[in-house]
Amino acid sequence: MPEQISNECLAPLIATGRRRRMRSGVALATVAALAVVGTACTTARNGDDKHGTTDITMTNGRPQPAADGGALATEGQRTREAVVRRILATDVVQQEIREVQELYESDPQGATLSGEATAAAAAASIGAAAAQYAVTEDPDRPVLMWAVTLPHEFAGLDMPNSGYGIENPDNVYRQATVAGDARYEIRGRIPEQAPAEVHFEMRDSIPGTAALTAEGGTPLATLGTDAIETGPNGTFVVTMDSAPANGRINHLQIPAGGTSLLIVRDLLNDWATETPSRLDIIRVDGPPVAPERTVDQQAARSAEILGQIAPFWMKYFNEYYYKTPENRIRPVRERPGGRGLSTGGRFALAADEALVFTIDPVGAQSLGVQIADPWGVAYPYRDKTASLNTTQAKPNPDGTYTFVVSPDDPGAHNWLDASGNDAGMIAVRWQSVRGTPDVTAALRSSAVVKVADLSTALPDGTVFVDPAERRLQQQQRATDFDRRLTK
Repeated sequence: MPEQISNECLAPLIATGRRRRMRSGVALATVAALAVVGTACTTARNGDDKHGTTDITMTNGRPQPAADGGALATEGQRTREAVVRRILATDVVQQEIREVQELYESDPQGATLSGEATAAAAAASIGAAAAQYAVTEDPDRPVLMWAVTLPHEFAGLDMPNSGYGIENPDNVYRQATVAGDARYEIRGRIPEQAPAEVHFEMRDSIPGTAALTAEGGTPLATLGTDAIETGPNGTFVVTMDSAPANGRINHLQIPAGGTSLLIVRDLLNDWATETPSRLDIIRVDGPPVAPERTVDQQAARSAEILGQIAPFWMKYFNEYYYKTPENRIRPVRERPGGRGLSTGGRFALAADEALVFTIDPVGAQSLGVQIADPWGVAYPYRDKTASLNTTQAKPNPDGTYTFVVSPDDPGAHNWLDASGNDAGMIAVRWQSVRGTPDVTAALRSSAVVKVADLSTALPDGTVFVDPAERRLQQQQRATDFDRRLTK
């Protein structure tokens, strides 16, 4: 039986749900920030778990992994998550999370309605991400851990939200730490229902612990599925060491000294059909292994990481987002490492206002738009349209896509839902881009309009939905998202 943790363990990190008022006088939805600690605390779900017809096995309303654990519910994942739960229950980490919340509340965004309403939950979420980094900082016993994601459950045990840094809902993020004096192999299989892209990236450090850059750190090497050679049934091996490839296929060269962070991104453009890749990382050889760290040591390291990344990302957003005027989107830029294009901006809207913007795929196989809270945690997207990609959104007749951000549902199919909040950040990503895209054509227009004027402000042919159709859209999203937990 798993150890039961009482609700009292959550008290320091539970923000009482409060009814707030928008600048326009319209009530915000009640916000409850729940940080899950201990081995069996239960995380809050957004919406219900009633799904349509699906091949997902459900137990007590929760999606269950495949019999072999699936791509994500591996033994290594479950072991690391058990340690994360113990770390989050420690005094040192809870204290650091409280300090991060105070840091957020002291920032100018903390004085805004949305900033104040989301600060506690955002601090808890980045705290969980810090613990995930700490438990994967073991190059002698590497595990590719699924991290920076929504709350989920494996084997009857819950994990809290760990999103931060405007995490991409279309990505399945996995991470591990490797050492330059050892050799590794990533043994994988691309499933028949393959992701749009699998991208391996070596980083010099945990994002947010080094120099402030547009990418949140320094990429060292990358390898994507367009360059990976696979065998029968999509199997492949990626070698990793400090030597050059020297004719080896599927090789990632890592720095000779110290440790580096490996981040793997499975891009799921179609949540209903695409499946994360099966991956395992093996330490082939190297110097004698060091003793495993205790939970207390990992908790201290988690607090240290959190004390670095929370101020970093607050500074990052103040530099790259909050210097941009409200309700504006920055010019589109090319990302390093062949990762396509991106842009972003921020919104702050009255109850009767909407931000309307149109973007062009410019040949990208995947185009995704999302909104996040003022601290960079994605607004709930499992069963709400806080993100939309080209399989979920409806295009305009000319192939472009027009999106609407507003506090309340305006009835447009391509509505980005901020859960009743009036402000936050916007991220747009063009991925799996082929050829040389026209960056200047990627962002067509953006403007603030009155919600009452949307019918004339939106392009001809815009698809609208009624409340019943919105509920079906939300239920389908939940079913599609849960698929990644089970396959």
